[in-house]
Amino acid sequence: MLCPQCGKPVEDGAMTCPDCGAPLQQDSQQASTPRYTAAPTPGPAPAGNPQEPPVIRLMRRAARSPAFLVPAIAYTCMVVCNLVAIFQNASPATVDWYLAQLAPYGTNAQLESLSDTLSTALTASAGGSLVGYIPSILVAVGIWMTFASLRDESGAPIKTAGLTIIRVIQIIGLVLFGLAMVLVLILVGAILMMLNAYEDAGTMAGVGVVLALLLGGLVVLAILYSVKTITTIDGFRRSIWTGKPQGKISTYVAVISILGGLLSLTSALTGNVFSALAGVASAVSGVGFGVFLFQYRDWLRSLEQQDTDAPGAYTYNYNAQP
Repeated sequence: MLCPQCGKPVEDGAMTCPDCGAPLQQDSQQASTPRYTAAPTPGPAPAGNPQEPPVIRLMRRAARSPAFLVPAIAYTCMVVCNLVAIFQNASPATVDWYLAQLAPYGTNAQLESLSDTLSTALTASAGGSLVGYIPSILVAVGIWMTFASLRDESGAPIKTAGLTIIRVIQIIGLVLFGLAMVLVLILVGAILMMLNAYEDAGTMAGVGVVLALLLGGLVVLAILYSVKTITTIDGFRRSIWTGKPQGKISTYVAVISILGGLLSLTSALTGNVFSALAGVASAVSGVGFGVFLFQYRDWLRSLEQQDTDAPGAYTYNYNAQP
């Protein structure tokens, strides 16, 4: 090696330079010892979990798309507007409006007595409407719980609590609807039996049968819609649990959702301002969710084709995720 001071050759292992006396061993050790700088500060972790299968990443992207956000916001606006309309219908201003319409037909004493009765009736009606509107509120909560879980890109698995809430509400609604239809059929049967006592009972019975068939057809369509909606939600949940596309996106649900949204525009022509706004928001929500289902179905078909071309290419253990 060479002396760092004078540059003359020095034997290996020498402690000092024989010519100039400069120390060598420390410099030699320092020269042979690698020098390290401080470790770089790690950057932010990449968003999302790169190990997630394509269908999970697709669901996350779909939740952030306008195709989902627009109807979700519209549904929330519908719920809020309907709640405001419910409370507005029981407000003192509404009572005064009804009394003003009846003022020409009664005395002040009669109107004062009627005011208390009317206020109590409207308050009770608003309370009943509020209780009946709880399922819609829970559906809105379920929608945003699902969105929050899909929007979370920390790598944690998607939570299905929101979808479960919506599914349970649909099942309860289906059961209650079925019970209501049983009562309607009993009532229709009782009416038809009463009509047999009249001379033209045959004609009226025929009309009743036709109306019953039409009502029965609508009932079947409504029940089919509820069943298809539940199976579609189950498909979303099983896709999250397995990491593979599960089930089918029902075209029937999408079409009925769009038609129901268009029909809800008629409610914008009745009631107060908030009821009208709720009708418009309901239309946007119904049409929007129908369009979203069609679009998501197209996205899902591409993933199904990938899985067909490469079966078993993606593995996903939902319970093992952090």
